[in-house]
Amino acid sequence: MDATHPLAAVGLYQAASLFSPALIDILDRVIPALCWNAETNETCLGVLRGLVASGAIPAVAYPCGGRIDGIAGASAQRAELRWNDLVVAQMPLSATLADARLCPFSFTVPTDLAGRARFDIIVDGGRVLGAPLEPAATQPPRLMARAMRIAEGEGGLIVRAWDAACPARPVALDLLGPDGQAHRLVFRPEPGAKLADAQTVPILAPEEGVRGIFPSTQEPVYWPASAPRHRPGSGVLSRDQAPPRPIDVIVPIYGDEAVTRACLSALRDSLVGAYARPWVHVILIADAPADAAVVALVAEVEAQGWATVLRNACNLGFVRTVNRGMALHSDRDVVLLNADAMVHGDWLHRLTVAAYQDAAIGTVTPLSNDATILSYPDIGGTPLANTPIPFLDDLAAATLAGQIADVPTGVGFCFYIRRDCLDDVGYFDAEMFGQGYGEENDFCWRARARGWRNVAALDIVVGHVGGSSFGAEKLDRIATAMGTLNRLHPDYEPAVHAFIAADPLLPARRALDLAWAQSQGPRNCLVVCPVLGGGTDRFVDDQVATLTAEGVGVVLLRAEGWQQPAPEGEERRPAKPPRVFLEIPGMPQLRSLVYEGTAGLPQLMLDLRALGVERMVVHHVMGVPSILLDMLAAQWPYEVHAHDYVWICPRINLVDGSDRYCREPSVSVCETCVLGNGHRLHPSDLSVTTWRRSMAAFLVKARRVICPTQDTARRLAAHLAPLVMAQSPGTALPLVVRPHPDLEMPATPLLTVPAHPSMVRVAVVGAIGVVKGYDVLLDCARDAQARNLPLEFLVVGYTKNDTLLFETGRVRVTGAYTRDETLDLLRAGQSHLGFLPSIWPETWSYTLTEMLAAGLTVAAFDLGAQAERLRHHGRGMLMPLGATSPRINDALLELARRQGIVPAGSGGSASP
Repeated sequence: MDATHPLAAVGLYQAASLFSPALIDILDRVIPALCWNAETNETCLGVLRGLVASGAIPAVAYPCGGRIDGIAGASAQRAELRWNDLVVAQMPLSATLADARLCPFSFTVPTDLAGRARFDIIVDGGRVLGAPLEPAATQPPRLMARAMRIAEGEGGLIVRAWDAACPARPVALDLLGPDGQAHRLVFRPEPGAKLADAQTVPILAPEEGVRGIFPSTQEPVYWPASAPRHRPGSGVLSRDQAPPRPIDVIVPIYGDEAVTRACLSALRDSLVGAYARPWVHVILIADAPADAAVVALVAEVEAQGWATVLRNACNLGFVRTVNRGMALHSDRDVVLLNADAMVHGDWLHRLTVAAYQDAAIGTVTPLSNDATILSYPDIGGTPLANTPIPFLDDLAAATLAGQIADVPTGVGFCFYIRRDCLDDVGYFDAEMFGQGYGEENDFCWRARARGWRNVAALDIVVGHVGGSSFGAEKLDRIATAMGTLNRLHPDYEPAVHAFIAADPLLPARRALDLAWAQSQGPRNCLVVCPVLGGGTDRFVDDQVATLTAEGVGVVLLRAEGWQQPAPEGEERRPAKPPRVFLEIPGMPQLRSLVYEGTAGLPQLMLDLRALGVERMVVHHVMGVPSILLDMLAAQWPYEVHAHDYVWICPRINLVDGSDRYCREPSVSVCETCVLGNGHRLHPSDLSVTTWRRSMAAFLVKARRVICPTQDTARRLAAHLAPLVMAQSPGTALPLVVRPHPDLEMPATPLLTVPAHPSMVRVAVVGAIGVVKGYDVLLDCARDAQARNLPLEFLVVGYTKNDTLLFETGRVRVTGAYTRDETLDLLRAGQSHLGFLPSIWPETWSYTLTEMLAAGLTVAAFDLGAQAERLRHHGRGMLMPLGATSPRINDALLELARRQGIVPAGSGGSASP
């Protein structure tokens, strides 16, 4: 499809959001199309807003009726309209009350330049996406329209409309029907259209309930204009005030007696005592259930007398059963409650308050553990058994009291419909949606087309078992329903996906997460570290466990998406939007403490203070934007743990482009290395000199910088101490050497192995990539094969390419393991020696700890913490870094001989 068409542009954006590893790759194609159609297509405008709000793009501009409108992120300061590099107009920017993530702006094009000049739009010194705008885009519209009746008595019109000033421009025409309902017609000529090609669109009368479409694309011709007609009955209801209409709570009943009993019990409890309301009526409709237990339950409720019970003579299906219930009383609002929904407290009062906050609200749906786009705490849904509904409902009532949010569609598990909306839109479409699924979506879209709002009540959480009524048929029914919805409403699914991408409910879920975390006590200690894997994560996990055991509340801060993609030639990771998220140990269900882009950082700081943070521990800064690091450092006292050399090396581990230890050359060489080989930090144009200065300034303000070995402290001091002295004469880096907690080191091997094995088996532990010595291991295995040495290797873990190692016939690999399995795997493999082939100066090495704890004598290169620790323990062998594989293998065999391990048939000696 032509990407300039709005449906194609939105579709490409959605496809990229779902499947593309790098959304930015297609933005150059999609953004101009979204901008060109933003004036007349609300979905396109919504996508642009979502992209800016999420931080995926900083700002965007688009033509709008002779003006130039735009949107920038919340941190933007100033926008400029330029022509020929001259500033024609400028304006300061500020976020809106409606959405604190966005700063809108609008420029009026000077009359003398309109339609003649090519304009540029600059925000904070950078050109926005969608700019520059071509002259035709800023031509003041000259709109023409003609209409004639199709035929007498048919009630329809043929309408032609175009922009005579710019025939290719989309044109929106708002028509007001005899009932006061506004409808919008959109005319979208093909690119390059001339005046004679103006779009002609036949429209059937709105009263007939038929939506016109373009045959070629199935795009709706009209939808409601932005301002709904006035409807009486809005206003805030007090706690005991009756709503404008009585309410029928309709519960269709068919199967699953246990779940239905729990639903009815919760419903009854919520409508008695303090929650009793005389204007609420419960209607149960038994849809000819086949289960005798369900039949008995219905009879039991009927005998209790708290609900009206109706019985279908035969099975009508969910949709027709609901329609029967809604048709009972034409003067009542209705709440459709699935028999697997669990309500709590004064849920119905809060639902009613939400329904009457605005005259245009037609439907209301609460949050739930399992309600697709309205799910909490996990937007993917959470089993009801794992969700404390009463607690969450009380939490939502206290945290988000009275708050609502517009949504594209409601969800039918608990669905409030105002009677005036039902009278206007009509009942559910039983012919199209049969036994169930999709009927409420169709209703919401029809309601939206007639100017009604579908909203979520954010202060209610209703439990939902999910799918219990339909069992194994659920997936098939959903697929069928979506096919029907797409045929009836081609714009439905794009709008829902745009809503999901923009995620406007994130602030509400985040507020609930924050309140939930606060309910468990203060979080005094902020721990900053991305998920890195390996020893750093292990140390952080141990530290968090220790702090928690001591009664210290911990919150973890992770940052992602800010660092650069992998350098050219390396595997490219899927792009992630820049964001920061918080984790609360012991509360993995809290997944919405997410802060998107730079605009989200002020809210992050507010929430950290609300959690009670008093101090900070920084383990790593990879992925942490400098602005955030500065904000954190200015707020709380902190200490730093050095796990690698990110503080002096943007490549983190002092390994250059040839995958070798760089030997720490002059900074000019480092600049060349980073420029040519890339790095793993942010921003892209990072200077090593600038980075080291910033890290020196950060570390010198720490209470202490904890290094696990003397070697680590020495290397950091060598590079950073001079910078500290230059910045703050007389000030020293607060370096402290404190080894990691160690395992007990036995004096003799714990492993029982034969004294004269056929092969000397050498253990290599960990995830073995390039810096951990993969190439060294591969060369040694190949040499052992070529020279037929009595030597083989056991990798307790995995490597970057197991296949090449297997081809030598001298390597076995156990696969991934947990820390508790290491000793058992070494024992099962009957290893004689340990080998740490790491080619960079380790700062500690947990794998060395594990091999020593197993009683193995370990060989390593004379480098970094591995050398310092082996010298300290006095059990090992150090080799010069860069030794050839034959020399390494000979040394390993000699080390085995010194341990009394002599391979059978070797004559009792190894090559020197």
